[in-house]
Amino acid sequence: MSGILQVPAHDLSIGRAPCGGCGDTEHGPPAIVRPGNSLRLSLSHTAGLGMLAVSPHPVGIDAEPVREVPVTDMAGVALTPRERGAVLAEPAGPARSLAFLRCWTRKEAVLKAAGVGITDELTRLETHAGTPGPAEVTTHVHGAPATWWVADAEVPAGWTAAVALPSDVPHNVVVRPL
Repeated sequence: MSGILQVPAHDLSIGRAPCGGCGDTEHGPPAIVRPGNSLRLSLSHTAGLGMLAVSPHPVGIDAEPVREVPVTDMAGVALTPRERGAVLAEPAGPARSLAFLRCWTRKEAVLKAAGVGITDELTRLETHAGTPGPAEVTTHVHGAPATWWVADAEVPAGWTAAVALPSDVPHNVVVRPL
């Protein structure tokens, strides 16, 4: 962050922005508190991989290790009917788990961009699992619909990730290893 803002690291302070749902700064998204700026942040960390998204617009990022997931147990509480159909159409095992995790990272990236994280009813958030490439996802977090552009992020083998931005801003996403 120091390089992006061109300030010494000791002049940076990271805290939280107000929650997009309730305004509380105890559990809102991460933010650069000092020095003052207009950048938005999103963080994701998991076993062996961390990701930071920085944007002048609301942004969300999520990553998950590819692993076996009890998809049939989780599908009813995390997926829309259309997503369930697409995910359960995959052969049981790694392909089905990966399809579920792709939906999950898309949902979490969008909800982080909306400023709330995993608090919304997941079964209402349609990520278009059967559609390759980026998708438009609509949330109802703040009472009014908001449309987000969500795409799979480039990550090393063994992980899956997604990034979300408002649908009406440029979608120039660059992934850089650190």
